[in-house]
Formats: sequence, C-alpha cells, structure tokens
Amino acid sequence: MARVHPFRALRYTPAAGDIAGLATLPYDVIPPDLEEQYRARSPYNLVHLILPRGDYAGAARRLAEWRAAGILAAETEEAIYVYEQRFPAPGSRQWLTRRGFIALGDTEPYGETVFRHEFTLSGPKEDRFRLLQATRVQFDSIFMLFADPQHGVQAMLDTAAAHPPELEYSDHQQTRHRLWRITDPAWISRLQAQMADRKLLESPGLRCFATHRLVHSLPAFDPAALLASLPGVAPGIDPLVSPPGRVRIGIITALGEHHADVPAPEGALNVVVLHDRILAPLLGITPEVAASGSHLAY
Repeated sequence: MARVHPFRALRYTPAAGDIAGLATLPYDVIPPDLEEQYRARSPYNLVHLILPRGDYAGAARRLAEWRAAGILAAETEEAIYVYEQRFPAPGSRQWLTRRGFIALGDTEPYGETVFRHEFTLSGPKEDRFRLLQATRVQFDSIFMLFADPQHGVQAMLDTAAAHPPELEYSDHQQTRHRLWRITDPAWISRLQAQMADRKLLESPGLRCFATHRLVHSLPAFDPAALLASLPGVAPGIDPLVSPPGRVRIGIITALGEHHADVPAPEGALNVVVLHDRILAPLLGITPEVAASGSHLAY
C-alpha cells in the first residue's frame, strides 16, 4: 500500500529573486563548470546548500541565515505539488511532457510497496545522510514510477495542470518546469485513495546511460584466468551485439580487448548478467563490495 501525504515545504520567497537563477539539476549530475555557473547566478542558488564548500555544518549555518533573512520560508499549509516538465526528445524535434506529483511517503522495507532498480553506492548515501543530519532538510526527491492503467491519477494531475501554474521557468537544457500547489483536502484524499493499491519503483531517471565498470585494486588479479573462465571469449569489443540467448560483455584488460558471450534468459539485463555471472562469482565483487566502491568505479 503506497501511503502518500501532504507536507509543509520549505520554499524560496520573492526576496530570493527569479527562480531560474535559484534552481539546479540534481546534485549528482552537476558538472564542475555548471556548478560554477550556478554559484555565480545568485548567492542564494540552491547549489550553495546541496554542494556546500566546507563541512556540513556550514551548509546548516547558511540555511539558517537564509531562513532568518526571509530568503526561505516554510509553507503555512500542507500541500501536494503537481510538477510538470516539458523537454525536447533527444535526437528529434518532438517535445515530451512528463507530469507527476511531489509528496511525502512512508518508509518501509524494500519489496513490499517500494522496489529499487539497483544497489546504490555507500559513499553518496553517507554524504546525503550527513547533509540531512546537519540541515534537517531533504533537498532531493526520490523519482518513483507506478502503474496507472485506468489513468485515474493522470486525470487528477491533468485537471490540476489546466489551471495557471504557481511557478514556471525554463532551464539551460530547454526543459520547461511548471508547479502547482494543491491544498484542497478533498483532492488530496482522492489522490491518497488512488495511490493506496500502487506499487512504487525507484526510477533511474535520465542519468543511467550506458556505464562502464572499472575494476581496480584486486589482489592477485589474473586477466588470463578471467578470460579462460568465461564462455564464448573472442577478440574485440565492437560491435557489442548480443547473439540469441546470450549477453555479450566487453572486457578490456592488459591482454587487450575481448568480449564474452554469456548464456542468459531472453530479456535478461546485461548489467545483471555482468554482476551476477562475472563480477560476483569470478572477481568477488559482491553487491556489498560494489556499494563500498573499494574495487569498482563507474
């Protein structure tokens, strides 16, 4: 059962300036050059809080200063926020619209209502947790997907979006952002009822492009032994087109470029095959080791 709740958001006030100079991309996809642009746009840009220079206590002090100066203020009413993004589809002239909502959700063990799409790294989780501890503010949302076969939730969001938005701006990627604040108790109750039987999937968002695994610092690593233990090994990694019933994995070692054709069920994800058939059993890189970052980089 997916339980969602309204909340009193901490938001920028008009004293902070134009929202276009304050908003940022998610913290973990901000390259250094864009980070500097954000910092230069406004002394109140969110980057000063989500990527603080110095310790986490410094971010907490800055947050307190902004609140005292009236730059940030908590809403007086609990609300759920309808959020829309309109953006150009990569490689085409088509524009896409994505619409959802922002709310609080109950925490519970994975596999009951909330399902994760991957194991995550311990370092970034520790970083965000320490920022949360210092500031007592959750700066980042968790992007979730859910099935809506009867379009009940979608219809509610579409109705809300038919009104003028409370907030609207475009970012440097040509994405148009619009936000509606919903405080009507009846609307919120209907949404909660619609969500009651949903399962939620943590989404990888737009960040999960094809990613290489860089294996390093393994004791007594023998590339020849690794290649000998893999099925269907042949030279070269281009093109990496999987034959039927197999997943082709490219491998680059001191011995050169090779690929392995690993047997796998139809529709198996190549990343799952890589981790379950190669990294864990052959190299000892279990999910726990991968999360620690001690032998794996991306």
